[in-house]
Amino acid sequence: MPGQGAPLRYSAFISYNHRDVKEASWLHRQLETYSVPQRLRGLDTPVGPLGPRLPPVFQDREELAASPDLAQSVRDALEQSASLIVICSPNGARSKWVNEEIRLFTALGRRNRVQCLIVGGIPNASRLPGFDSEQECFPEALFESGGSEPLAADIRPGFEPRRDARLRLIAGVIGVGYDELRQREAARRHRRMALAVTASSIGFVLMAGLATFALISRAEAVKQRDLARQKSITAERTVDFVKSLFTTSDPSEAQGQTITARAILDAGAKRIETELADEPTVKAELATTLGEVYAGLGLYREGDRIVRMALALPGVEPDTRARQHAAHGEALARQGEYKPAIAAYSEGLKILRASEDPAPDLEARLLVGRGEARSSLDDFAGAEADIAAALTIEQARVGARHPALARVLEARAVNAMFADDLASSRQAMEQALAIRLKAQGDRHPKVAEDLNLLGAVSYLQQDSRSAEAYYRRALAADRVVLGPEHPDVANTTNNLARVVLERRGYAEARALLGAAIASNLKQRPETHDDMAFMFMNLGLAEAGLGAAEEAERLLAKAQRAADLHLHRNRGPILTERAALACDAGRAAEGLALLEPAVALTRADYRQEGWRMAWLETIRASCLLRAGKQSEAAALLKANSPLVQERWPQGSLFRERHDRIRAEAGLSAEA
Repeated sequence: MPGQGAPLRYSAFISYNHRDVKEASWLHRQLETYSVPQRLRGLDTPVGPLGPRLPPVFQDREELAASPDLAQSVRDALEQSASLIVICSPNGARSKWVNEEIRLFTALGRRNRVQCLIVGGIPNASRLPGFDSEQECFPEALFESGGSEPLAADIRPGFEPRRDARLRLIAGVIGVGYDELRQREAARRHRRMALAVTASSIGFVLMAGLATFALISRAEAVKQRDLARQKSITAERTVDFVKSLFTTSDPSEAQGQTITARAILDAGAKRIETELADEPTVKAELATTLGEVYAGLGLYREGDRIVRMALALPGVEPDTRARQHAAHGEALARQGEYKPAIAAYSEGLKILRASEDPAPDLEARLLVGRGEARSSLDDFAGAEADIAAALTIEQARVGARHPALARVLEARAVNAMFADDLASSRQAMEQALAIRLKAQGDRHPKVAEDLNLLGAVSYLQQDSRSAEAYYRRALAADRVVLGPEHPDVANTTNNLARVVLERRGYAEARALLGAAIASNLKQRPETHDDMAFMFMNLGLAEAGLGAAEEAERLLAKAQRAADLHLHRNRGPILTERAALACDAGRAAEGLALLEPAVALTRADYRQEGWRMAWLETIRASCLLRAGKQSEAAALLKANSPLVQERWPQGSLFRERHDRIRAEAGLSAEA
């Protein structure tokens, strides 16, 4: 075996299609010119004891063009190679020779020594519904005989930097941890830069500077070594802990494939609270990660609880603490607590920026989170400042086609929508969606979110047909990816129900909204700001079906949530409550409800004139009930044009408007 007997001739065999020769040649140069860190030299590895350079890398297979079978020289090279690196692209996936080389190498008993470098196409495109199989980048031979997806580096545009991909593959070839190799590389680059600066000195100052540098460099190397060692220990302890969640002391208790993600999370959360007291950073990392996973499954309350527990742990490393504040801010925002969320994000940024080597991806995450929370409080300028800063960071870090950049564009789109800049919102969202679809495919949860937001923008642009189509696509994807109980599914369901409601599909809307509210209330309080929409919409559906008392109860709940968050729906909710009161013969109560609704509607819907016209239409209905027909008729004549311009014949508001005009003795048309 490599590393235990005579070393093999080649450290790696690069398998590729001739159309990918440029990437294969780049990788060949990177592997053969790599300078092994001094501290790793002599280490016994799968390629033998390490020297200053890796053993040769096999790339050339020109003779295959005239061969009906793998040439003997290639077979010999595969047998003498410690690793196989497959250049993955649609070209490589369809290549007879690439697949044959994988099969032969696997037959040697070295399946665990196969790595991939993705240079084009889409991973697993032929195995997942909704993908173009022609874009598959993994050769079929990788998955034969029960093989699972191998380790892969990814240098497609917008994914992994080539420097990092090179190190990831080298780490696999020599059998050391990627983080360890990366830390050593960073320390080496640091020493080289410092040496270049110090070497510019002269005379006695030069000698003194070099002596000082030697001491500083040694201290830095020790520091980097200790940091790498600590990170390695943390990673190992984290992996050990997670692996232990899948084991039982009694095999008869094992559930095998029936075990659920929720059961694993709950078991992990319980153990984290009682174990790892002497390893606070490991405990904090695990707790924060579990909190994020809970949230990803839509279990917001459990996620928030464990993140809060992790924040109370003492002695946690700064980067981990900053990440905890990011997770805490996200948990607070999901519960509608936007001001505390902003404070959490700001504290995380303060801690991160004070550290020696702040992680740019975490800084962007904190900025985006704070921007979204500010947007929810109508601080659109502050939100855009945070989002623009995050965009600059991510463009420099990952380029223009990475999902991390899409995340920032999505935040910008939401902020622009809330600020009534619908054109900018649509533009940012379409950019984000294009990135998501190309990089992650149409079954990724974020794709459904983007479709949902495009539905919202279409709705605000009064294109209800397009809005309903977007919402139905988003809901179908959400149900497959997230399951029926996830709160994100509930939000999409609510949006679809609103469009269905406006075309008077009351029964379908009630069914959709009932499911959405039941799902949301498992993870959120009734006073969450999103519930102001859901309770109001369900109230309108119940009213349309003749259940006036239930409608009043639901609108009162909507009002409580809206008032708590100073929600822009306060005016419309009051207007609908007034309509119900007047329809029930309580004209004085209805007119009283309309008084505060006037100021709120004028302030919150300056760009939507039909809103005030609708309020005055309801006032006219109340005046009719109070016996003031001439005043009601005057109001209707003044406000009908705006309502009729906004709502087509047969829609919810137009049908009610026409009915009120008929009661006033007016024709349907203004």
